[in-house]
Amino acid sequence: MMKLKAKSVIAWIGIVMFLTDNAGAMTIDEFGRLNNDDEAGYVAFLVEASAKMLKSNGQPDQAGKIISFFHDSSKNGGVYQLASNLKMINGLNKRNAINPNNRAPTYQVEDAMASTLKDIGISIPATYLLTAGKDFRPSGPPRQHTMGQ
Repeated sequence: MMKLKAKSVIAWIGIVMFLTDNAGAMTIDEFGRLNNDDEAGYVAFLVEASAKMLKSNGQPDQAGKIISFFHDSSKNGGVYQLASNLKMINGLNKRNAINPNNRAPTYQVEDAMASTLKDIGISIPATYLLTAGKDFRPSGPPRQHTMGQ
């Protein structure tokens, strides 16, 4: 089951990345260096931007679904699912980086968010998340050490 989900996420991200530009995207390493408040703030920023887009497109029910999904603190909730997708994408990026024949793009936080939302049946264009994410400004100092160092 997990392997199938991982393969579908990777395939979907590959399609999205083919259609988008990484300029201004937040790398997973940059995200990992954010302090806890800014990390949570960036996720909230992307969730709010996604909900705003859906509301402006006449889909307030979908906007509410995103908000509820990220308020759910269980393993089925948005934060847990996003963290799982970030971990999977980070592993994929690391595998791609050591492959001298790799032509795949480096996947970003916005790709993990788009994939997480896609998993619950909500399609937010990665280009929109990339554009919205450019307006985020961390408010505090970065972490001294990131996970995995």
